[in-house]
Amino acid sequence: MYQEEIFSNVITDAKKGGFDSLKEEIKGMEAALERFFTKIFDTSSSLAERDYNVTSL
Repeated sequence: MYQEEIFSNVITDAKKGGFDSLKEEIKGMEAALERFFTKIFDTSSSLAERDYNVTSL
């Protein structure tokens, strides 16, 4: 009984650790994509403002 509880706790901790690391990795990818899209859209809107003398929304 005691060994089963220890084994269950170890499995639960391993799953939680894996899930936490996965969440951190996803947050990092999300931040990188956000920076990438921000640069793309800022650049294209800046070019449109300059070339066609329009304001961005």
